[in-house]
Amino acid sequence: MSKTQEELTVNPSIQIDVNDMVTHNICFDRCENNKSVVLEKQNLSSIGRFLTVNTTVKNVCPNKQIAIGLRLYETTGGNKVIKGHKMFAIQHSESCCADITLSNIHFVLPEEIAETSDKSNICSRRTFDLETTSHYIDLSSIS
Repeated sequence: MSKTQEELTVNPSIQIDVNDMVTHNICFDRCENNKSVVLEKQNLSSIGRFLTVNTTVKNVCPNKQIAIGLRLYETTGGNKVIKGHKMFAIQHSESCCADITLSNIHFVLPEEIAETSDKSNICSRRTFDLETTSHYIDLSSIS
């Protein structure tokens, strides 16, 4: 039995409740202006790593568009698992070839996608490989 077009339509609005709050009820009695409480131990939630990358492409010809790509892999036991990629198309209009620096390229690496057995502990070591590539995408002659 085939599905109708209406059944195949995906709702583009997805909401995820990331409620990592722990509520502790604390009451102050009348005229009490100071209270000391000891809370039970609690686990960290929504933990992860944040990688910031800066890179430079050397000797880019003026008025030529280039593509720059970065691919991030997590490596464990000789295996590489892709964790993110970024792509940029840029150019400059200086009068001669110039180095172009890209700053503050961010990768968000939640612990829950870690290639480790303990996904709830940021104390585990994680290793990454970052591959970069760049090339001209403007096919007119380079002057």
